[in-house]
Amino acid sequence: MATLLISLPVFLIILSGWLMRKLKIVDDDWIHILNSFAYYVSLPALIIVSFWEINFLSAESRHFIFSSIFTIILFSFVVLLFLSFLRISKNKKTAIFLSATVGNTIYMGLPLIELGFGKDYLSSGALVGVIYLIIPLLISIFVIRYWHDKEHKVLRHLFKFAKNPLVISVFIGVILSFVRIEFSLIEGIRKALVMFGSTASPIALFALGGFIYGRFLKKNLKQVLLISFLKMVVAPLIIFLIVAYFYKTSDLRILVLLSSMPVAITTFIIAEKFNLDKDLVGNSIIVSTIISFIIAPIIIFIFS
Repeated sequence: MATLLISLPVFLIILSGWLMRKLKIVDDDWIHILNSFAYYVSLPALIIVSFWEINFLSAESRHFIFSSIFTIILFSFVVLLFLSFLRISKNKKTAIFLSATVGNTIYMGLPLIELGFGKDYLSSGALVGVIYLIIPLLISIFVIRYWHDKEHKVLRHLFKFAKNPLVISVFIGVILSFVRIEFSLIEGIRKALVMFGSTASPIALFALGGFIYGRFLKKNLKQVLLISFLKMVVAPLIIFLIVAYFYKTSDLRILVLLSSMPVAITTFIIAEKFNLDKDLVGNSIIVSTIISFIIAPIIIFIFS
């Protein structure tokens, strides 16, 4: 029951956005403005603070960084390879890739780790969770730009990629993690970023609720189920096999549980920003979150 209740706030905020749209208190303009705020302000702030608080010099951090980056890049490659064989539009391919690789590792993953495995695993979980969120997000942004350019000018995409606010925030966060200067001004800036970052999830959820009003599951059901299967079954299975064989780490549970998280709320912001299939992405978030009520307790039970 406690595991189920962790996801309850997610649905309540989505429901509030849906109700506000139904009551005609908000409209499409609201959704666009809220997503723009999240993309340019909330998400960059969240990324900066998350990386800022990581100690990249510790042996434990290096271990989790390497295993997390390797496994999530490998899974992303598997999804890309699979999508290359599908005869669907590039718009849908990018939406599927984005949804299948970017998981809700922070807002759902960390509470589930604390509930299932205890507070001792939270610091490692935060490091893996950030990597499992940011790396596929950055890969997705590059894939989106590359697939939507008929001329495939890689250098131009790399330049645009480097100017992306999410990419810039990653570099800022990493640099700040090595700066250990205690000033009241620096602490004030950090707290302000924490406050901005805390708005990313509720704003995205509320906007999602308003967007899906009148749209939910009218189409794309097969593709939504495919995304959920890739994200919550294939990903943890691949990562389990790789980590269990190559690393044999006792904290395999963290990697597997976080890799099985449902589609991240941030994918809807990206889909809106780059004009992807928002119906497909929005429905994937909701359906995969519902499925997580089954998948997460099973994984926690296996590793407990």
